[in-house]
Amino acid sequence: MPALGAISHDERFKAIFARLVARHGIKMKAVVAIQRKLLELMYTLYKKQEKYDKNYFNNNTGEHDTEDGKKE
Repeated sequence: MPALGAISHDERFKAIFARLVARHGIKMKAVVAIQRKLLELMYTLYKKQEKYDKNYFNNNTGEHDTEDGKKE
């Protein structure tokens, strides 16, 4: 299941999972929430024709690098 892989290997999804389990106490409910987040992410990337940027949210200025290395 892709959500389990995201929870295991991505710190953002791991933190979201831990927060949801702490709030609700139901692990499967948290996994389904991560699945939905992944699906929304894939759809947005598809519609915008963009590649996934792991560091997109780490930049506090709201800028991100384009393919040619320039800030957008």
